Amino acid sequence: MLQAWKQLLEDSGAEFADGKLVSYGNPERERRIPPQGDIICDLSHTGMIRVQGDDATDFLQNQLTNDINEVSESRAQLSAWCNPKGRVIATFLVHKRAGSYYLALSADLVEYVLKRLQMYVLRSRVALEDVSESLVHFGFLGSHILEDWDACCDGELPTVDYDAVVVDGISIIKVPAMVPRYEVVGEFETASRLWQKLNVRAAPVNGDAWVYLNIASGIPVVNATSKEDWIPQMLNLQAIGGVSFKKGCFPGQEVVARVKYLGKNKRRTFRLQIDSDSMPEAGDLVLAEDESGATQEAGKILNVVLNPDGKLEALAVLKIDLAEKPLMLEGGAPVRVLELPFTVDE
Repeated sequence: MLQAWKQLLEDSGAEFADGKLVSYGNPERERRIPPQGDIICDLSHTGMIRVQGDDATDFLQNQLTNDINEVSESRAQLSAWCNPKGRVIATFLVHKRAGSYYLALSADLVEYVLKRLQMYVLRSRVALEDVSESLVHFGFLGSHILEDWDACCDGELPTVDYDAVVVDGISIIKVPAMVPRYEVVGEFETASRLWQKLNVRAAPVNGDAWVYLNIASGIPVVNATSKEDWIPQMLNLQAIGGVSFKKGCFPGQEVVARVKYLGKNKRRTFRLQIDSDSMPEAGDLVLAEDESGATQEAGKILNVVLNPDGKLEALAVLKIDLAEKPLMLEGGAPVRVLELPFTVDE
């Protein structure tokens, strides 16, 4: 995290433990605010890779699952990077500013992805750089955020998911949620001014709020634990605009296309509520129980967090034919399937 940004957050009341922003003094109250109240949220738990150079567009087009030609300063997109077997290495929110592409991903994957992507650069005129520590990345959300924005800021916010605007040199991207939600990426000077303006009306909270909003919106985030476990369709990426089947080749494209056109996907991502007092981790098993009481593995936890009601909420990749059976975590904690805000074709 940029030191000047950390200082600004501390001046706003942020408390850190082991380098992580844990709260602004009242974690229980902060957890209950979204989505009813307006919030601002540091997103330094998310890493950022910049891709620039004359061949940057062609390079990313040959690597990512989505059509990079559709990304501009006014349009961001979800995308992913797969290994040759079609397994997702990382998921990204991709946006463009000042001629460079920015890939937001799980922070624990930045070093791994940079090293692996660099192997494909060869003679291309492309530069890859970890800019997680040099840019400010935060989010804001709320049912009153549009009127709050008009009261403090110039310019109009985008109203369509993944549309973007550039204001004072910073990118503002609308991302899915049950109320208007935006991500901000930019240099410290301008981004910090926006944070301070929004901080007058919105409450600062820790990064768990953003994890919850991603889970409630059905947006999967692959991390170091889940990398190379699932093909895009198992993460529902085809249902939320994270895969283009018309763009041409990318690593693992043959596997991904075969599932779409010739096969049947046997797993997909479900939204779950978990009745437990202990926090599960990514990779923990979800079990299904049959009529005899015997259990078998149904899938694995992908992302998990405490929701505003104090319940554990998760995304998990499950076998579709077992998802309607009684479910539990390994250890016995009951699991219930919740609705996603979109439909998935089986």
